[in-house]
Amino acid sequence: MHETTPDPGDDTAPGEYVTVGGHRLHVLDEGSGPPLLLMAALGSNWFDLDPLVARLTPSWRVIRYDRPGYGLSSPVDRRHHPTLLGEIERMVAVLDARGIDEPVVVVGHSLASLYVEAFARQHPGRTAAVVVLDGSYVLFPWRLVPLSFRVGNAHRAVGVARAVTSRVGIRRWPSLQVWKRVVPAPPEGLGEQQRRWSKRVFGQPPFLLAMLVENAAFGAMNRTLRGLRRSNPMPDVPVEVVVASSTIPGWRLFWEWKQRRYADTLSADEIVVLPGAKHFLVSERPDDVAEIIDGLGGGVRTEPTLE
Repeated sequence: MHETTPDPGDDTAPGEYVTVGGHRLHVLDEGSGPPLLLMAALGSNWFDLDPLVARLTPSWRVIRYDRPGYGLSSPVDRRHHPTLLGEIERMVAVLDARGIDEPVVVVGHSLASLYVEAFARQHPGRTAAVVVLDGSYVLFPWRLVPLSFRVGNAHRAVGVARAVTSRVGIRRWPSLQVWKRVVPAPPEGLGEQQRRWSKRVFGQPPFLLAMLVENAAFGAMNRTLRGLRRSNPMPDVPVEVVVASSTIPGWRLFWEWKQRRYADTLSADEIVVLPGAKHFLVSERPDDVAEIIDGLGGGVRTEPTLE
């Protein structure tokens, strides 16, 4: 079930809210043109994508949302164990709530590459194209600790941190200054909305908990994806892999080789290497990334296809 509702807590917040499976998701729907679903990286909030979205909205209708616990979405509790298929259901529900039934371009940064790949394999008829931005590709499957134990550890870690900071009198954890160290500034510098919302959201306990919980679930989600790769082929749509190529010679060679392996797994049409780019290329190199996505142009699928 899903519904669109206003935010009762802050009427100045951008976007709207969609309730999916008990989670209240913060959703932004901007621009005009073919629909594009933009999925943020592990530990990323909607405002991290502002520089890229600003460059895409003249040509695309860009939909993005905060996953549970991030941004302005509802916080996670101990019952929330992220799964790959659960996130795909959220992606579909958000698109349905926005009235989008035509195929969409799905773009995923870093860990979100798992989500966009799985979406394409699960819903080929709703996929117009796939773009992976410095995606997460595991060469060898992890030996998994049970998901419930890993998620429990995330809750325990944040609980201990909260208790310690409360005891020493710290009422608010560092936010903007830490965010500025983690996320490279775009060419035009940080925007007013980025400064405002990073102060409120980044580095605070709900955000940190969501990040630790999602990271704890990564191995299990990757295992699910490996199963999908065996059973569900990639759809016959444009697939592009964009690589942030490090300035460290040894690491650069390994990372580019690994991303080429990923491109082979996706049967990608093209792999684009951005020399000297950092991993957070959606903020640092938004012009390059937008140009790559815009280059899809008329190559995207525009008519619905039966699945």
